This record gives sequence, structure tokens and C-alpha cells, in this order.
Amino acid sequence: MQPALAFALVFVHATRVASPQPQAEEKDSYEICSMLLRTEMPADWKVTGWAIRQETRTLNGESGGGAEGICLKPTPDRESIYRPLIQDYVAKNKKRAVLDRKFDLPQYALVGPAEIEEIGKHWRPRPPGSTSDKEKAVFPLNATVIFHVSAVGFNGDRTRALVYVGHNCGGLCGGGAYHLLVNIDGTWQVDRGYHGTSCGWWS
Repeated sequence: MQPALAFALVFVHATRVASPQPQAEEKDSYEICSMLLRTEMPADWKVTGWAIRQETRTLNGESGGGAEGICLKPTPDRESIYRPLIQDYVAKNKKRAVLDRKFDLPQYALVGPAEIEEIGKHWRPRPPGSTSDKEKAVFPLNATVIFHVSAVGFNGDRTRALVYVGHNCGGLCGGGAYHLLVNIDGTWQVDRGYHGTSCGWWS
């Protein structure tokens, strides 16, 4: 009887230790993305509602978005700190993921291809004197920006994070960049300890 009981106790203990990790990581991911989405556009855009692509998206749409070896190159003295973080980001972005409604934003919508097409209609040039359907539309179809985020990569102890956040605002209007963050005393903030190269785009 004793060996069986010992096995049961070990099994329960292992389950309790392993199960909270994905939930905590998911919570951090949505917290980080929410924070960055709030500041993605300049204040004069006065964004009050976020139309967010429902599927994750990387810098160039490819696996990892060029993060490893192309865009993000830590300095040699920081390689051991940031390489595991970059590798986790690349692994998590090999395939697109579907986002859930777990953002901390006052008003937002997760939009798919059909909604994105409708939003884009009032971005296209119109003849002089014509009116846009934007004023008659209800959010998110009257959105002026479509935002997108990648999956978030973490280091082993989840104290550093890497994510790509971008936006499109019609025609040649858009931008995006990688963000490296560090958790200090329970608060995510810009990681000013990263001194390597990075990538971004704006138009």
C-alpha cells in the first residue's frame, strides 16, 4: 500500500506545480500587449477603440518575423541573457494563433478578414464631394486604425518579454516594431538593458 500512496502523492504534487504556468504566462501576454497598444499611436490620433486583428502577426508575416539573427542581435556580452528570449519568441510565432477577449482596453474588437475589408472601405480615396460611410458605421467598422500583435516570447523565469506590435491606417499609413520589456517589482516596462539591434517600420 505504501508504494502506491507515494506514487499518488508525487503525481498530485507534479500536477499542481506545472499547471499554473500557462495561465500566468497568458495573463502577462495580454497585459503587455494592452499596455503597448495604448501607446502605439500618437496622442493626437485620440484612439478610443482598438480594432485588433484576431490572428497574431509578426513583423513580416513570416515565422518569427525575422527576429532571430536578422532583426534582433544582442551585444556579445548580453547574448546569454537575450538569446533564450528571442528563441522562445520565434518558437511561439512559427504559426499564427487566435487571440481571445482578454485585453485590458476600454473598448476593443477582434476583427477578422471580413471586418478588416469593411474598415478598409472608408480608407480608400473617394471622388470630391462624396461622403464616407465611416460616420454611419458603428465600432469597429468606423475604426481609423487596425492593430496587430504577435505572440509574446519570454525568458525562462518570465522576467523579460519580447513582442511585435504594429498597425495599419490606410494606404501607405502604418508602422510596427519589436518591443523588449522587463518585469521590475511586478511591473512590465521598457527593457533599457538591451543594447543590441532591432527592427521596425513606419510609413
